[in-house]
Amino acid sequence: MNTNELFSLKNQVAVVTGGAGWIGSHISEALAEAGAHVYVADINEPNVTTCLERLRSRGLKADGWIGDILTDKTARAMIDDIAAATGRLDVLVNCAVKTKSSALDDVSFDDLQFSFEAASACLVTAQQAVLEMRKHGGGRIINIGSMYGQVTGYPDVYKDLVPPNPIPYQAAKAAVHHMTKYMAVYWAKDNIRVNAISPGPVPNPGKTAYSVNPAFQTFVERLSQRTPLGRVGTPDEFRGPALFLASAASSFITGQILFVDGGWTSW
Repeated sequence: MNTNELFSLKNQVAVVTGGAGWIGSHISEALAEAGAHVYVADINEPNVTTCLERLRSRGLKADGWIGDILTDKTARAMIDDIAAATGRLDVLVNCAVKTKSSALDDVSFDDLQFSFEAASACLVTAQQAVLEMRKHGGGRIINIGSMYGQVTGYPDVYKDLVPPNPIPYQAAKAAVHHMTKYMAVYWAKDNIRVNAISPGPVPNPGKTAYSVNPAFQTFVERLSQRTPLGRVGTPDEFRGPALFLASAASSFITGQILFVDGGWTSW
């Protein structure tokens, strides 16, 4: 197998939850470019429409699935619907997320429970996907974690500029990291590889907390100063890592957390 073939996803089916979002849309495009039939699963219908128009205009094979993927029944129904339509499932990327932003002293039990719904959906979506993957000899699951699932943030980066990254988000992403390793160990016998990609500082200027904040650029500068590469990341920089873990190029890799963070977690 030559190098190009190693990265090919031709004739494979991939599902990307949160696939029309800030990072998810780039992952969806990368997998489609590699030849996969990509299902963009997202709650935001306008974003799904835009994403599909962009992919299809380039002759790429893509469909949408619209719904709240971060619930048990809906997540399982999504996988069942897609598998019924395509007859198989080869790649699952769990990118959908939600959280509530509160200062540490104000975080409630409900805030934490709300954020953990995304981590729980990551598990049940994977469980349902595995049922399909086993029928065809295996598959790949990629969970999207965060550098904040490994380390916490510097308070001075956020001070007087934007709300700090909330503890419910960080706790939920730490859970995703550990579940990734657990899944990898127990599903290895089924030839199902499970890994995670953990984004570093990739601030989305479209987020409400940032878009209306005149201090956003100062915040970006602070993040850049804390990053060994001296800058924040961009969402297109997750295309390569996602394709690597989704393809045969990573055939002997499972249970790993790939930090795409400009070196942030190396300090």
